[in-house]
Amino acid sequence: MASLSKLRGFLPVLTSLLFAGSFIAGKYTTVELGPLTTSLFRYIIAMGVLGLFMLCRAQPAKAIAVARADWGAMLLLGTFGVVGYHYFFFSSLRYTATANTAIINAFNPVVTGVMAALFIGERLTRRQYGGIFLALLGVLTLLTQGNLTTLLALQLNRGDGLMLCAVLCWVVYSLIIKQLSQRYSGLTITFYAAVAGVGQLLVLAAAERWWQQVATLSLPALISIVYMGVAASGVAYLLFNLSIQQVGPTRTASVVYSLVPIFVAGLAWLFFREQLTATMVASMGLILMGINVVLSPSKN
Repeated sequence: MASLSKLRGFLPVLTSLLFAGSFIAGKYTTVELGPLTTSLFRYIIAMGVLGLFMLCRAQPAKAIAVARADWGAMLLLGTFGVVGYHYFFFSSLRYTATANTAIINAFNPVVTGVMAALFIGERLTRRQYGGIFLALLGVLTLLTQGNLTTLLALQLNRGDGLMLCAVLCWVVYSLIIKQLSQRYSGLTITFYAAVAGVGQLLVLAAAERWWQQVATLSLPALISIVYMGVAASGVAYLLFNLSIQQVGPTRTASVVYSLVPIFVAGLAWLFFREQLTATMVASMGLILMGINVVLSPSKN
């Protein structure tokens, strides 16, 4: 544990890099697979990895136990956090720049903060509302390519709109987790969300004839799916939780949500030669400032 303490500042950075890799991997898989099929195989692998983590716990039977009253909530986690979020996420990668999806995804904690204030009574300060405004301005700048009058004509990029739908799904997922986390560990919640998601995807992905798509899968797409299942959904989850233990939830969330779009922009240039425009940089800056204000501890 001493060596872990020395590396604790690096934990959220490494977590961010692994999460960022899923945006690049997703771009490869969406060329060959439908969004539901991609989600299905990603989470079959992730379910196996998370299951191994569960078995390695000191009391695996306790980690697996879930009250019957919470089965419905676990099912909804699969619906919104696995099926809904990833369907819109992978769909968006077909129509917009990879960096765009990451920048919009960084808007997650801001929207979650607003919804938590509206629906579960969490209080926000005036400073945090200011952060929300900055982040919203950043998203609007990105969506309209710096021309806010575009909103009047509703001439928005289809991929960016799909990614906003993914964000809304993740917000619902996050609010349910806020309630369940009072009774279960993060590992237990994530494992059952994966189980519920895979169960639904087995039915929904049949519409895409997933068995035919898998038969012609290329090696880069296969490696991408394995990466998303093992590294982005398994190892990154473990590092995220270790980071929360070592540096705290607020600092972890701030670093992860701030660095992911930056890492994605760099990786998108490296793998796809996607250019980072001035508008993207400006919108990223506004969103990151907003995130840090919203996630900063409230001053009494």
